[in-house]
Amino acid sequence: MDFCVFDALYVQRLTAGDPATEAHFSTYFTKFLTLKLRARRLSLEMAEDVRQETLFRVLKALRQGSGISDPARFGGFVSAVCNNVMLELLHKEGKHTPAPESAPEPVDDRVDLDAALVTEQRKRAVAEVLDALASKDREILRMVFFEEADRQDVCKRMGVDADYCRVLLHRAKARFEQACTGRRGMVRRLGSLFS
Repeated sequence: MDFCVFDALYVQRLTAGDPATEAHFSTYFTKFLTLKLRARRLSLEMAEDVRQETLFRVLKALRQGSGISDPARFGGFVSAVCNNVMLELLHKEGKHTPAPESAPEPVDDRVDLDAALVTEQRKRAVAEVLDALASKDREILRMVFFEEADRQDVCKRMGVDADYCRVLLHRAKARFEQACTGRRGMVRRLGSLFS
């Protein structure tokens, strides 16, 4: 019996459990899958697991599932089932690979325990520097950087035009940076807060 072409009759015989067709199916696709999996460089055990599971799922799909809509594409169907099985097993193996006994504990960087402390320190440092500035400088920095007020609103509240507002803001930022520098490198700790 020659089964070189996969057609509707072949698939029907395989679905019905014909012994000669099952033997051909097993022999032919074992060779096919072995070549396919060798190219993937899987371990021998995993390749064998993928082969067995693929053949099982194909038979199960034919006998209990929806079957195959185009028998001429039977080889492609088997290949696609093999790909799915291989990906499932690789994913499962990757998920459950035990860490070596001597491996260090992973660092949990989801929560930064020092962030609240650093933020509070920065707030206090900025407040100290702002308190040391002249009220006009303090007011313009507060409006622009903390309230994020519109520049037109800042000009209106300061009683100046847009050009002079830029000058005032530039001077206030420069004085803030000078005051920070005078406090033992506070500018580095605060970063570019007012840039």
